[in-house]
Amino acid sequence: MEMKILFINLPYHGHVIPTIGLVQELIKVGHQVTYLMPHDWEARIAESGADFLGYENNPQLDKQIRNAFFKAEEVIASHDLVLYEQFFFVGKHLSEKHGKKCVRIFTAPATNKELMRAFISSGGPMGIFRIPLIGTLWTMDAVKGLGIKLKCRNWLDEIVENPPDCNLVYTLRSFQPFAEDFPEEQFHFIGPSVYDRKDEAFPILPKPVICISLGTILKGAENFFRACVDAFQNENITVVMSVGKSFDIAKLGKLPENFVVKNQIPQVSVLKQVRAFITHGGMNSVSEAMVHGVPMVVIPFVSDQPVNARQVEKLGLGKVLDYKTITANSLRDAAFAVMKNRQIQENLQKIQEEIACAPGNSGAVKIIRSILQ
Repeated sequence: MEMKILFINLPYHGHVIPTIGLVQELIKVGHQVTYLMPHDWEARIAESGADFLGYENNPQLDKQIRNAFFKAEEVIASHDLVLYEQFFFVGKHLSEKHGKKCVRIFTAPATNKELMRAFISSGGPMGIFRIPLIGTLWTMDAVKGLGIKLKCRNWLDEIVENPPDCNLVYTLRSFQPFAEDFPEEQFHFIGPSVYDRKDEAFPILPKPVICISLGTILKGAENFFRACVDAFQNENITVVMSVGKSFDIAKLGKLPENFVVKNQIPQVSVLKQVRAFITHGGMNSVSEAMVHGVPMVVIPFVSDQPVNARQVEKLGLGKVLDYKTITANSLRDAAFAVMKNRQIQENLQKIQEEIACAPGNSGAVKIIRSILQ
């Protein structure tokens, strides 16, 4: 049975990239997908093959959610099912208001009360919601005029306490903290999103290779990158270092011959070659490292990154460092330690076997199709 599916997401790179493979699989088996995102994401969404529908972009999350909601209401009547990412917390209510079935997507670990507290206490943009009153006032403003009634007065509580019947989580149950809190019939752990990326090719490098990418560092970036140079400049390795779109590489001066430094890299293409990955611990990066069996040195900052880092260490997939106390020596020691650790390699191999057996995007399609049968 062909379905018309409305996919609603917000413009955060890590919340979009895993979903591209799912949309491709849905289209492959004959379903029609409309992907709703801000107008300036049209080119990126084109990779999925979905019909693009744009809404006005806004840097304020509450206004972003409202813009997406109202645009979705213009077209939802002609769709059979709504897919939405967890941050679009009104997705379930939108579906119920218009009599549609829905499926929620988690691109980070699924969230219970303990994890939500950990996410907002780790700092970053979500830190303001540590004050419950601010969360309540923000939520009431975000849903004003939407014609819906929330179960909870705070949007973070709404995410945790009012789940839809079907949730797809882009990690393994073995990686999920507090996994026992997420019933199997309601939360489906489909594993990392594995699909062919339209990534730029990356040249074959002299081995062994270490990749360094910490996403966007807002403070102290230059000092960190200099520490990386000091750590590995005299070592018999190749270092690929991604410094972020806004960083001026010229600030680092003349770079050692064994360094390849770019503002951005095609990360999946690079990870296929590397022996160790120094990462901030975002879910996409951790998942890609697990898929390719790469030991990690995780340097977490905000949101889910500290939680992901703890899981990496708990499962024996790498080491965790504190950004505030990093030195060239500690970076070098940690990277070489995970490269040489046989137990880490064995643990990664087991994780790769789990990923191979996980439902993946094709299994997620079967789950979605069962919703309307």
